[in-house]
Amino acid sequence: MKNVNIFVDVDLTLVDQNMRLLEGAKENLELLIERGCHIFLWSTCGTEYCRKIAELHKLTHLIEGYSAKPDIIIDDMPGTVLNPFHFDVQRDGGWPEMTKTILKKHVD
Repeated sequence: MKNVNIFVDVDLTLVDQNMRLLEGAKENLELLIERGCHIFLWSTCGTEYCRKIAELHKLTHLIEGYSAKPDIIIDDMPGTVLNPFHFDVQRDGGWPEMTKTILKKHVD
């Protein structure tokens, strides 16, 4: 899979409940980008919140775009929108282990 678009949630995925960057997040985002992935931040709190968090942690050079999580998706090919590749940084062993899995299974 080439040109992988990865949408990263902000709260409890990128940062903890005290707005601290999770261990390994920045380094593993950089690794994903080096392998050709495109990183987007999204949150139910909206676009500006995502941008604020990226600026706070000096990540803006890594992020291609910001978005609120979608409530409704309109697309002529709905099967291509809802991708079954879901990862949870808390459940999947933290950023390093999760990134290793993503690169192995989904990135050429």
